[in-house]
Amino acid sequence: MTGETVGAAVKVLNDGGVVVYPTETCYGLGVDAMKSAAVKRVFDLKKRPLDLPLSVIVDSVDMIKQYAFISRDVERLINEYMPGPVTFIVKNKLFPPILCGGGDTVGFRIPDHVIALELVKEFGRPVTATSANIHGMPDPYEAPKLDVDFTINFGKLPIRPPSTVYDTIIKKTVRQGAVKL
Repeated sequence: MTGETVGAAVKVLNDGGVVVYPTETCYGLGVDAMKSAAVKRVFDLKKRPLDLPLSVIVDSVDMIKQYAFISRDVERLINEYMPGPVTFIVKNKLFPPILCGGGDTVGFRIPDHVIALELVKEFGRPVTATSANIHGMPDPYEAPKLDVDFTINFGKLPIRPPSTVYDTIIKKTVRQGAVKL
């Protein structure tokens, strides 16, 4: 995959558009997580209820600290389990309410896939990280045919479990996925 492809996807994100991109778990739907209208488009594309939050990918601890509150304990967990298929739920600082399903928390991860990581690094801001499927349908391991603005087609991805989701506030795994905490 060339930098030109990621560059084209970044341009779409900067313009408020939706991209499909590969991750280490499945194909994801990405928009600028700070643009409410773009986030709303993800909910509409997925037919996802607005009270279910979306998570984001970031490229570093420093990036997530700009947008959410991270304790030292959470930073230790990040250093132990990321990059990888683990999503940590933390207190929101700056993300728009629509992203958080109306709540005060946000889930984030640092992806362990070269394209997803390059995408968020080049973009310079958090990107939504939700499977590129209709809500409730199986995760897509091939680039889906959704009405999006750009697709990074990385071919057929290995079938893997979704990310493990760990709520750092209640200190509990809320979805068991690929990694056991």
